[in-house]
Amino acid sequence: MVEQGVTPTGTDASLGQTKALTHGLEILHLLVEANRPMTATEIAKAIGLHQSSASRILKTLIAAGYVRKPDYHSFAPDLGVLALGGTAIRNFPLANKPRPAMAALAERAHGLTVSLATFWRGEMLYLLRTQAGHEPVGFFAGHFPLHLSSPALRMLLEMPEAGALAHLEASRARYGWERPGAMAPASPEAALAEARGLLRHDGLVLDGWQGPCRVSAAIPLAVPGVGQAALALSGPGEAATHDEILLLLQEGRRAVEAAMR
Repeated sequence: MVEQGVTPTGTDASLGQTKALTHGLEILHLLVEANRPMTATEIAKAIGLHQSSASRILKTLIAAGYVRKPDYHSFAPDLGVLALGGTAIRNFPLANKPRPAMAALAERAHGLTVSLATFWRGEMLYLLRTQAGHEPVGFFAGHFPLHLSSPALRMLLEMPEAGALAHLEASRARYGWERPGAMAPASPEAALAEARGLLRHDGLVLDGWQGPCRVSAAIPLAVPGVGQAALALSGPGEAATHDEILLLLQEGRRAVEAAMR
């Protein structure tokens, strides 16, 4: 507690600024994920702040162009969020350096889609996606259930089991637990166990999990400065055999990792 008339120390002021910055980032993430405008009361409750503190941070974010007021009582992301994200993705090495390697892999992938993905706070982020004869698609935040995603599961298998299960439970709460294919697992525990049993040559092939005659496969990448990343192939199951897919992924991994050195 600061005594009356005593100016807070530099350390106290710095700590307060750090907390405000952290809360501001949490508010931005909340508004982007909400997919609807939210009131200051809702935001404060979700973040665990007093409403007056949330209102001060929102005022700062509005002045900076990251939050707007679509009506008198609510708040939503502003264009500054899009501008910041667009600039960041253009300058993010993993979204740019591997483009030639990804395009070359797509030409040999029998019509399968080639994807480069990473994992952030329980969400899949697709940095590149391409197919033979098509222009590469840049950044895409995949709002997709983790238990049906081969790159997600392949990266989850690299985590401690408790953490991986927590991510799958959060995904189930957010997106449900759809089972479009007969092979799709019935629970988070089953998803991890079955995926672990399908590992071959460091790659994971999910056949029939996303629906009849659909295949999705992934292999992890070792990229300096990136926590986790995976290279994936997906599309019609008859496009290639499992062995062909695994070979393509291994060759693609070497090319992508070489491009990042």
